[in-house]
Amino acid sequence: MTNLKNVNLEKGTVEVAEYSATNAALALLKQKYAVVPDVETPAGYELAKAGIKELTGLRTSLEAARKREKDPYLKAGAIIDAEAKRITAELVALEDPMKAAKKVVDDRVERERQERIARLQQKVDAIKAMPARVRGGSSIEISHMLDHVGEIDATHDFFDLTKEAVAARAEALDELTQMLTDRLAFEATEEERKALEARNAELLRQQEEQQAELRRKQEELDRQLREMQEEREAMARERAARQQPTPTVPAAVEPAAPVASAPAAARKPRVDTRQWHAVVTDKSALIAAIAAGYGTEDLLIIDQAALDSLANGERQGLQLPGVRAEPVPAAA
Repeated sequence: MTNLKNVNLEKGTVEVAEYSATNAALALLKQKYAVVPDVETPAGYELAKAGIKELTGLRTSLEAARKREKDPYLKAGAIIDAEAKRITAELVALEDPMKAAKKVVDDRVERERQERIARLQQKVDAIKAMPARVRGGSSIEISHMLDHVGEIDATHDFFDLTKEAVAARAEALDELTQMLTDRLAFEATEEERKALEARNAELLRQQEEQQAELRRKQEELDRQLREMQEEREAMARERAARQQPTPTVPAAVEPAAPVASAPAAARKPRVDTRQWHAVVTDKSALIAAIAAGYGTEDLLIIDQAALDSLANGERQGLQLPGVRAEPVPAAA
């Protein structure tokens, strides 16, 4: 076995005879060949030639010594490397099965970790999606979702994704709070609009009912007036029939007893040729009589001619509540 007797590893020096001799001669060689000879001259050329030979000899002897001194170390290194390789192979043969077994566990743990992170990510994504689930909903729905998000424990239930869960929860709370504010304002405006529409609809319904009642009463009034007209015409026909002379059958002429002459006024009744007209003394009574308690002054004005015609026919015999027949004063 070769010892490292010529090498001092701590000082980084080596003790080789050729190295020492050459190293000792370096000072003289530097002085001797400090200036390159003028090779253009014979003397200079010979001096350069002799110098090259001397230096080449020293260099080749130094290289031979290097190889000689290093060879044992190279062989020792090869032996060292081979032995290390053999031992390493033995160690690897023992290590690889354990590494393979450990890798199975490590792979399973990593797979489970990734699966857990995937499940947690789904929960984080669900938090992010919560505002969208009630977007367009009522304030009650948004308020319930806001309470639900507020109850999520993002700091303890999300493990590897705690940071992401806390951020998602905060963003969802902010968005839901703004949504609730906007929705409450919208619902208040909508309630006012619906209340106004309801009031307008009720007013319209009442107007339609009033118009329907007006139409019904107008129809009833028209019917009453038609009946009055028909009754007036019937009464006129009856009066005309009564005023016609009754035809008599000629009888045997007998001597008439002498009759005292009567005054002309007694013999021939006086005919009243005055015009009569109707005077409304109680509008309410008249309206109640002709329209079941309903009437307007316009109708009285419109039907004044009909009332005058009735008064002119009945005269003092006119029997109509709220109306009195009076003769028309003669023109002066």
